[in-house]
Amino acid sequence: MKKSLRESVSAKKQPDVLTEDARAEAENIISQYSGLSEPELMAELKKATAKQKAEGRFDPSAVKQGVESIMPMLNDQQKRKLFDILGQI
Repeated sequence: MKKSLRESVSAKKQPDVLTEDARAEAENIISQYSGLSEPELMAELKKATAKQKAEGRFDPSAVKQGVESIMPMLNDQQKRKLFDILGQI
C-alpha cells in the first residue's frame, strides 16, 4: 500500500531543517504563486528556467537530485505530470 506524502514525511520523523529565514522565504514564494492557474505557473517556470540558463545558474544535476528525492512519494499520475513539466523546461 502506498503512503501519502504526509505519512512518508511523518514516518521518517525528520528534523525541522528549515531555518526561520528559509521558512519565511518559502511561505513568501508560495503566497506569490498561489493564485495562479496551471498555465500561468508553467509560464512562470519557463521564464525562471530560461533566466537561470541565460545566467549560467541552471543546474540539471540539482533538478535530477530533487526529482529522485520526491519520486518515491508520487503516484503514477503525479510522475507523468512531473515528467511532462520537466520535458517543457
